[in-house]
Amino acid sequence: MKARLEAGKVVKYSQIPNQVDNILGGARNLNPEDLGFYDVVVPDYDPVTQSISNLHMESSYASPTLEDPNATRTVFIYDVNDKTISETVDELKQRRINELNSLVYDKLQPTDFYITRFTEKAVSIPSAIQIARDAIRTTAETKENEINALSDKAAILKYDINF
Repeated sequence: MKARLEAGKVVKYSQIPNQVDNILGGARNLNPEDLGFYDVVVPDYDPVTQSISNLHMESSYASPTLEDPNATRTVFIYDVNDKTISETVDELKQRRINELNSLVYDKLQPTDFYITRFTEKAVSIPSAIQIARDAIRTTAETKENEINALSDKAAILKYDINF
């Protein structure tokens, strides 16, 4: 992706247009930097705890090469900012546990028929179904305990509830 300044604003392009400014055709064949187009750099960031914003031009972006380890170049780059997490640790834990419970519900739901049939008609639940359901509940209990053991907001947000 490329970008350039146009009327004081950064405009991003997936490809360089063939017509640029007073060049009516063949602009793609020219050096993009001669037309003011520079690479867009998305810095490494953690989307759970950080956000990117303020795409801006930086003329001294470190771009080392084998020939010149101190080389720099002009790019458009985003600023990385830490997100403000307004929920408390307990609120975050409860949110993750609610998400876990929803996942458990989705995993148990396909075999609920066996439980209903057993309750209404005393038809036995196949052992494979009972074992699978017990495994789901055991895994969920372990994950809930792991969530409750966390004390860092970022760790709670990043905790993988999937199984």
